[in-house]
Amino acid sequence: MKFLATIISSTLLISFIYFSLSAPVMAANSEDINHLLQDNLCVSFLWQQCDLSGADFRETNLENANLAGANLTGVNFLGADLNGADLSGANLTGANLEKANLYRANINRANLTNTNLIRTRLLEADLTLANLSNANLTDANLLEARLWGASLVGANLSNASLHGTNLEYANLANTNLTGADFHGFYFRGYKQETNLSNANLEGAVITNTDLGGVILRGTIMPDGSIND
Repeated sequence: MKFLATIISSTLLISFIYFSLSAPVMAANSEDINHLLQDNLCVSFLWQQCDLSGADFRETNLENANLAGANLTGVNFLGADLNGADLSGANLTGANLEKANLYRANINRANLTNTNLIRTRLLEADLTLANLSNANLTDANLLEARLWGASLVGANLSNASLHGTNLEYANLANTNLTGADFHGFYFRGYKQETNLSNANLEGAVITNTDLGGVILRGTIMPDGSIND
């Protein structure tokens, strides 16, 4: 019996160690947090990535911050000011950017999979080739934002403002576009048309969505047909 108890105890110990080592852990690097808050930057190099994963920056002023290539998975940016920030190539998977200000931010090639972007201000932001698959962009403001070649597969863009947004070659398959506003943007006689040329809308939900005036050259429509 003593031998059997020893075997059971050893098995439980090994199992505990295994699951402890294999469980995913998100923990920001304290030095990286200090660099960001003191110097407004957290630079990533080929041999070292800025790690801010899981950090809490709600309501923080990070205007013009340099976070290019940073690990920002699960970061809380609720209501944060990221006006003009450089987030190019950053990993923002599962991050919370609700009500954040990303006016003219550089977010090209960033990974925003499953990111919360509800009511986020993305006016004139550069999201070229960004991955926004399954992101929640409900009520987001994307006025004149650039999403050329971006992936928005399964994203929620209901009631989003897409005035003058560039969505050329973007993949919006199975996207929820209910009530989204695609109308062209007019300012002092200048018109910036919403561009969906060569974009993929197959399977997208466009209930209560007016595509009138939108550029749809070569666009794959929700029913799978290709617009001339």
